[in-house]
Amino acid sequence: MAKGFPVAASVILLVLPPLSAACGGGGGSGGSSAIDIKDFDTARFTMTQTQTTAGNEVKVTGEGAVDNRPQALSVTYQGGPGGQTIAIGRTVYSYNEQEQRWESYTEPNDGQVGFGRPYWPRFWVDAVQTEELGGQTLQGVETTGYRLTFDREKVKKRLEAGLEGGGTLDVTQAEVEVWVDNSTRYAVQLTFRLELTYGAQTTRIEIASTFSDFGAEVQIQAPEVATATSAATEPAPTPAQGGS
Repeated sequence: MAKGFPVAASVILLVLPPLSAACGGGGGSGGSSAIDIKDFDTARFTMTQTQTTAGNEVKVTGEGAVDNRPQALSVTYQGGPGGQTIAIGRTVYSYNEQEQRWESYTEPNDGQVGFGRPYWPRFWVDAVQTEELGGQTLQGVETTGYRLTFDREKVKKRLEAGLEGGGTLDVTQAEVEVWVDNSTRYAVQLTFRLELTYGAQTTRIEIASTFSDFGAEVQIQAPEVATATSAATEPAPTPAQGGS
């Protein structure tokens, strides 16, 4: 992938980083506004991201916390190079293990704040189609599942904004599967799926997140010192890229 391509660098931040920004504001008929989901204030989560390109698979796991009130998230990665990412509003901080320093960038103010975080209030109305998947027991509670599909052309345009040096990009899948607690109406499990072709290579990204400890006391603070990077499409390396 060309330098500046935002997917591998950003998606690790959870959750299809650019997706909700890409999808603008529009539910339309059949959109996700019909889903009864309650926004939680705080929670803890675990996540697994699997990225496959040209038959090569990279898997990263992590755990962290989210605080919706200031729109903040922190995730620490396990295995491989490790590392940590903190996001507060539109500013994202990543720890560069190689240079032993925090680096930061600010996402463009083009709609949804943050990396497509599904627990942010606006996320759900961005889907253009919703399919109910039935029920199952997760974490000891009864849940109902939904598959939310996003406008691939809008996702494509958002990703193309970060490309350098040309190249042909095609998005063939952009969706999220969400399982909602029937009692609290909190989303307890989310799986993002993004598939795209850039040039001659196809990349598939799946990010599965499980949320728990709703209402927990969490503290998410920005590092005291961080070196600013030049653009949102060129953040500090992440575990998916061999950095953090």
